[in-house]
Amino acid sequence: MQVNKVAIIGSGIMGSGIAAHLANAGIPSLLLDIVPPFTEEDQKAGLKESDRNFRNKLALKGINDFVLKLKPSLIFDGKDSRLITPGNMQDDIAKIGECDWVLEAVTERLDIKQKVFGEVEKYLKPGAVVSSNTSGLPLKSMAEGRGAAFRKNFIVTHFFNPVRYMKLVEIVSSDETDIKVVSGMADFLENVLGKGVVYAKDTPNFIANRIGIFSWMYTLKEAVKDGLTVEEVDKIAGPATGRPKSAAFRTADMVGLDTILHVSQNTYDICVTDEQREVFQIPSVLQKMGEKKWLGDKTNQGFYQKTKSAEGKKEILSLDLNTLEYKPQIKVRYESLGAVKGIEETEERIKTLVAAEDKAGQFAWKITKATLVYAANRIPEIADDVVNVDNAMKWGFNWDLGPFETWDALGVSQTAERIKKEGGKVPSIVEAVLTKGAGSFYKTENGKKYFFDGSTYKEVQSRPNHLIIKTLKDQKRELKSNAGGSILDLGDGVLCVEFHTKMNAIDSDIGEMLNAALDLAESNNNYVGVVVSNDGQNFSAGANLMLLWLESQQKNFSAIEQLVKGFQDVCMRMRHFKKPVVVAPFGLTLGGGCEVSMGGTHNRLYGETYMGLVEVGAGLIPGGGGNLRLLLNMEENLKAKGSKGWAGLSDGGPFPKVQKTFEVVAFAKVSMSCKEAINYGYMRKSATRISLSRDSLLFDAKQDVLEYAKNYQPIPLREDILVPGNGGKMALLSGVEGFRAQGVISEHDALIASKLAHVLTAGNLPTQGLVSEQYLLDIERETFLQLCGEEKSQARMQALLMTGKPLRN
Repeated sequence: MQVNKVAIIGSGIMGSGIAAHLANAGIPSLLLDIVPPFTEEDQKAGLKESDRNFRNKLALKGINDFVLKLKPSLIFDGKDSRLITPGNMQDDIAKIGECDWVLEAVTERLDIKQKVFGEVEKYLKPGAVVSSNTSGLPLKSMAEGRGAAFRKNFIVTHFFNPVRYMKLVEIVSSDETDIKVVSGMADFLENVLGKGVVYAKDTPNFIANRIGIFSWMYTLKEAVKDGLTVEEVDKIAGPATGRPKSAAFRTADMVGLDTILHVSQNTYDICVTDEQREVFQIPSVLQKMGEKKWLGDKTNQGFYQKTKSAEGKKEILSLDLNTLEYKPQIKVRYESLGAVKGIEETEERIKTLVAAEDKAGQFAWKITKATLVYAANRIPEIADDVVNVDNAMKWGFNWDLGPFETWDALGVSQTAERIKKEGGKVPSIVEAVLTKGAGSFYKTENGKKYFFDGSTYKEVQSRPNHLIIKTLKDQKRELKSNAGGSILDLGDGVLCVEFHTKMNAIDSDIGEMLNAALDLAESNNNYVGVVVSNDGQNFSAGANLMLLWLESQQKNFSAIEQLVKGFQDVCMRMRHFKKPVVVAPFGLTLGGGCEVSMGGTHNRLYGETYMGLVEVGAGLIPGGGGNLRLLLNMEENLKAKGSKGWAGLSDGGPFPKVQKTFEVVAFAKVSMSCKEAINYGYMRKSATRISLSRDSLLFDAKQDVLEYAKNYQPIPLREDILVPGNGGKMALLSGVEGFRAQGVISEHDALIASKLAHVLTAGNLPTQGLVSEQYLLDIERETFLQLCGEEKSQARMQALLMTGKPLRN
């Protein structure tokens, strides 16, 4: 399905967020809202009711408040907001005839939505898709009074907030919906917008909210019953049980209690046959919070309240669920929580906690059991299969495991027996998987994953453009591995180097795998190129700082130099390799991870990439060629803009690129999106492509290699890099001294900055001149070693390792 332009009706946080994300994908949109009432204040402000800016006031406010002002913004690059055209329902409704998709995102009232669709139907172009972003209103009811052509192309596309970050979109269709509309929109949502689609039935609150709000309401009511505090619940119902750090009550503050109240009340009112209906009934504590407008972050207080102590220090208080008074948080200590803290595997962590006999373990079991049973009882009411339910909870509520994956992790048979012993009833689908299935909801055979559908196993369908490292390993496509990384065959002559150290920290093992992959590609003409990526939560949090700190403490500088030289060499080898090397970063891509990314011949960047050379926080400067690469990227960017100070001896010299590089590295700037990584100069615009789908990132990088390999010309070594020498260094040092004199930076900050200036201006070069890449790398390595020997730099390394926070000394 080709979607070239979208109309969005409703410019609140959801409508504006969807418009912003469409802009992230390069899709223009028309953002419409009602014409606001003309007030006396408007008249006093000199506005006229006929002014377009006034008539488009709500849409403009949505773009400003929900797209540009939020930190971080819902849009990758503020310049892309020009793709969003504001308008109003009176003057601009006919323009929806230009659009391939019309999405409604107005308030959750059936009568209002029906009225909107009545207007939309008048101006739709033939074949255009219409969808509602409702969080739970029936599709059938919204379509009442509409014609057959409208109903044929009408679906629900329920995005989750914030749209940029939340993967889930629930699609709901009817018997009248054209199946091609469903498949076409699913393809667009997944491959263009990078979303994860689940197929829900037309039942109240669909999948994620039905189960998620049940779990939340049950947790709240049991917490009150058991006398647990807000902070105790959030410690138990967070990462310890495979849930996000925001856990239960912090999540409620972020989402907004009004949203939870609406969804819960809607379920209670409509789902009269739900066996757990009473769980959705609003308790007095929530009613009182709603009346007081204690809705969370949007009203500055909810289950938590940010305030200042008598000493003026920032403090976060928690709400007493019995007295509704805010109080200082208590330190939560339970033996079971301490026992699971160091367990990395989610399955083992949950299994250990729910087996514990202390209060935290008992509570964890109670809320986990209730959620597992409730979810199992919803098949096939809210979805046809367990896969859609599991994906909905992982993508919509950020659970590490879906309910049925959790059944498997705990052991279906053992969990069912425990429920029976406690007097509970085991859901029919659980009994079926034990009697008709293999005792688990999922199984893997010959590298393929299967799910239990109630009577037999069916293959979990994945899109052909989804490449997963774990699946490739199951398919025996791993060619070589060590403790830090692996080389895999992606097929079609493309190799992949993946990392699997803790936090994917760069070390010599990863360097060994990178070199081995390049050796293989170089010696075998059947291989056309290499991809560097992995399946981790983040691409790489940086180099192995613990090893570096220990070696620095031992003054083993020869070992450090060997490590740094090896890292520089492999990054240089990647950049100038005779075949394309596409590095595909995502998530945190810091320090050494950033340098590996910069070392590729090309990049395939995931939309949510947070990239930066952050070594100054550890008392160091980049040591793997990051300074060199950023300097050359800045030169390329300035040249592309037509700057006269980009390179030539006679046109202003090389200082602008040096100054920009210095600012980025010295302030350890970290991009908050893929496009900001390009804007900062970490990535070359000319050699970088973007994928909004994390699932297709590896596939896309593979396709890039295949495309580039057709007529690939290696990147030549530079021997002609113009640098400013001592004159440029003095200019930079003057600025550094100014900051130090004002107390903005410390003495050690100034030392690090001076070392950085030394590297970027080519050491002790007396005047501006031409140097090679290797010349700058040698100076970088020498300077890096000097900083490793500084006691204050070692203290910064230690502080980061021990506390996770930078030390200012």
